[in-house]
Amino acid sequence: MSKLLKDRIAITGSTGFIGKNLTKFFDKTNRNYLPIKRTYFQRKNIPSFTRCSCMIHLIGLGDETVEKSFDQINIEITKKVIMICKRSKIKKIIYFSGLGASKNSSSKYFISKFKSEQIIKDSGLDYTIFRPSYIIGRDDYLTKNIQKQIKKKKILIPGSGKYIIQPISIVDVCKVINVALDTKNFSKKTVDLVGPKKISFKKFLENSAKPNVILENMLLKKARTHAITEKNFPYGIEDLNILSGNFQGNHEKLKKLSGLKFIKIRSI
Repeated sequence: MSKLLKDRIAITGSTGFIGKNLTKFFDKTNRNYLPIKRTYFQRKNIPSFTRCSCMIHLIGLGDETVEKSFDQINIEITKKVIMICKRSKIKKIIYFSGLGASKNSSSKYFISKFKSEQIIKDSGLDYTIFRPSYIIGRDDYLTKNIQKQIKKKKILIPGSGKYIIQPISIVDVCKVINVALDTKNFSKKTVDLVGPKKISFKKFLENSAKPNVILENMLLKKARTHAITEKNFPYGIEDLNILSGNFQGNHEKLKKLSGLKFIKIRSI
């Protein structure tokens, strides 16, 4: 029993899309884990959690609102997570950043993610930083977005749609995390979490659409205006930044480090 407790994995954001799938995966593989509630980060006195070997930090904000900012969620909570790790003597952290995070970025989202990466690298903890492309699975953000548009029989393509995405299966993501927990392969590394198939966003939508669904292009500049002014527009401003950024990752590195065979995703 003491060994199981010692190997327990702390998880922030366990109720989100990745977190729900990861905890189900851990249940199936009999891995012990401890969900860390968001309310803990609102306390003046940061709690500690004993007998955990690793922290998987999944809490993140993709779009700013009046109530929540990138700095509050992506940066400040990361700082508190590091404090929890040190107080709890947790020696390793696995963090989900974003494909496109860079010191040269002008996107507020990617800037916040890059700053969070630096906080983790400077923490003195062992770390693995994953930079994911679109993670596909039941109830993921992109799938729900496309399915909602399909119901209206029209899918909007911002800009040309020729920009590349590298979707990765949530099943593969859980397997990669499992390898990162059990080996040193990912120790102190920043790794693109991307699938083996590079596909244009337009082709991905074409493969996902039904015969009676219309695909309609909209000028990217016009789409950005709608994203800012219309609450129910299919894409947020950061969605457009991610898509038009045409970010492409190194799948071969991920494949080599993990030793896994990955699912090729061509549609939802």
